[in-house]
Amino acid sequence: NLDSGTIKMSLSNRAKNYIRKHHSKKSAAKIASHLNIEESEVQEFIGEISEPLPFKKKVAFYAITVSIPILFFVILEVTLRGIDYMGNTELFIDPNIPSKEYLMPNPNFASRYFFYTKTIPSPSVDVFLKNKPENSYRVFAMGGSSAAGYPYGYNGTFSRLVDDVLTDAMPSREVEIVNVATSAISTYTLFDQVDEILEQKPDAIMIYAGHNEFYGALGVGSNENLGAFPGFVRTYLKLQRFKTFLFLREMIVDAGQWIFGSNGAVGGTLMERIISDQSIELDGPEYQLAMKQFQSNMEAIISAFRDQDIPVYLSTIASNVKDQPPFVTVEQEDHPAANMVYNKAIESYAEGDTASAKSQFEYAKDLDGLKFRAPSDINKIITQLAQDFENVRLVDTHQTMEMESPDGIIGENLMLEHLHPNQTGYYLMGRSFSKKMLDELSRSGMVENQPTAFQNYFNEMYVTALDDRIVHHRLRTLKQGFPFVIDSQETPYQFNYQPSGILDSLAFGVVHKDIHWDAAKVELAQYYQREGESGKALQEYFSLIRNQPWNDSPYVFAARIYLNQNDFKNAEPLLEKAYELAPKEAFTTKMLGAVKLNKGQTQQAIKYLEESRQLNPNDPQMLYNLSGAYGTNQEFQKALEIADQVIEISPNFPGIQQWRAQLNQIIKRQNN
Repeated sequence: NLDSGTIKMSLSNRAKNYIRKHHSKKSAAKIASHLNIEESEVQEFIGEISEPLPFKKKVAFYAITVSIPILFFVILEVTLRGIDYMGNTELFIDPNIPSKEYLMPNPNFASRYFFYTKTIPSPSVDVFLKNKPENSYRVFAMGGSSAAGYPYGYNGTFSRLVDDVLTDAMPSREVEIVNVATSAISTYTLFDQVDEILEQKPDAIMIYAGHNEFYGALGVGSNENLGAFPGFVRTYLKLQRFKTFLFLREMIVDAGQWIFGSNGAVGGTLMERIISDQSIELDGPEYQLAMKQFQSNMEAIISAFRDQDIPVYLSTIASNVKDQPPFVTVEQEDHPAANMVYNKAIESYAEGDTASAKSQFEYAKDLDGLKFRAPSDINKIITQLAQDFENVRLVDTHQTMEMESPDGIIGENLMLEHLHPNQTGYYLMGRSFSKKMLDELSRSGMVENQPTAFQNYFNEMYVTALDDRIVHHRLRTLKQGFPFVIDSQETPYQFNYQPSGILDSLAFGVVHKDIHWDAAKVELAQYYQREGESGKALQEYFSLIRNQPWNDSPYVFAARIYLNQNDFKNAEPLLEKAYELAPKEAFTTKMLGAVKLNKGQTQQAIKYLEESRQLNPNDPQMLYNLSGAYGTNQEFQKALEIADQVIEISPNFPGIQQWRAQLNQIIKRQNN
């Protein structure tokens, strides 16, 4: 007999497979009994197959395991960027202006914040140099729709007036005021803009914000809400810079809307689509959360600019308290009804008790359950921030507007509806910021000319009759819907509207059709020219110049009007600016040459006319003036040769035959 203790039998493949399959569920004894082998053999094989991997192999194993999902998301991110998913969402983009390298606020950047509302508001079109000049004074304006100049936009913004004032005050500097304010955004968006603004090396910041803490994107009463923790929301804002994050967000939102419905975010005005809660109590939980959110975000924003030694001009905010009744009255135990307080204010005002009326109007506004107008606590927080941060300069726009209002109560004298200023209101906003900034800049010795007649800047806003009519149509559209009209069944006015003339037709087209603002301006100006109303035409061109100072076309259009009137004095600076922006334009160089020749500046005239000749060598008017310039410069033979070219191109050109005969006589006398 063989001694089983001295001879070891190897396990069969069948036994090994059975052990591999069952060792985690059965004991070694049961497996040995089932296979009719020694338990020690089972234990030994279990030990072999359970032996840990070597360290290097273990590291490689875990590295591969972790890298697979990372690689997946990297590939997904690269793919999404390659197909430009959701477009460019950076704050600043290249506007593709040929003359120089510029940047401008991105019309699509706000798509970062609106994941339920599909209509995306956009900021102003303020162009600034990509590479900041050494002599630049660069300021960014931040805020919501009031800071963006709604419903005017363009030249109606307060920031444009600040630009005018500082440009006059500091003529040796390149003043750049860039407005990134956007409708329907809260201070979360302002916080998210900070890093990209800092990359553009600002010298100062202007902020007019606070009305949108309830219903702006990510506000506490908004459909675009992410909860009650500002720190969490600000982290979310950092993550949404990644296309993968935006893609996952859209998938979740689309799935939620498919399961639960659209949540009312599709129809109606932007104001209606973005609202989630229409009855927010004064001092209630949502109210307190909004105040906490505003203060926390503003502290984070100001701190970021403070760390870079950048002053922040922070403004109090204003709204229509006298002529805007509360939208929604909420029943509260510890506060009276908003409509009752407002009615009491009306009575007090009628009785001449303006002090009580003012207090009651403010209280009624604070009690309004539909909190489109910021409550008074927002201005208290703003005032306190100016005291707590050494880099904050308080701009008291609210006080300025009260001082400019009858009995110190802001109403329709300065407001178009509940909170957006009229032209005078925006002028006062700009004046408030300008004066505060001038005080600061004067102390640092940067102000060269101190503006005195501030009222002149109102007229230089170049808000024309066309702009006013555009505002009319925007307001009419706004006020026929929520919250001014609840559950209206009336057909919108624009469906059957018949414009009253070309101005009204163009304004209507800008608001309700696809007519661009600048194209409407040019078309109306050309109409005025045909009608002999050159003054009105010039106003439209000056309006375009103020909005697009980098574009040579409106300078040329305005210069043509002056040239047709033989007003070379006013035409010259416009042509010089056009030449600075686009020096390779035949008309600009030709007319500059003619103006210089008329002034007796012969050498400059020849320079510009020769440049025009290179661009359009067969222009008889240019050649006639060039011949005259050489003749004035006593280069008679050259003048004669060019006069012959004019005759060859246009034999009947006015005055050319007489001029050629005169040149021939001069040359003959010289030869004799």
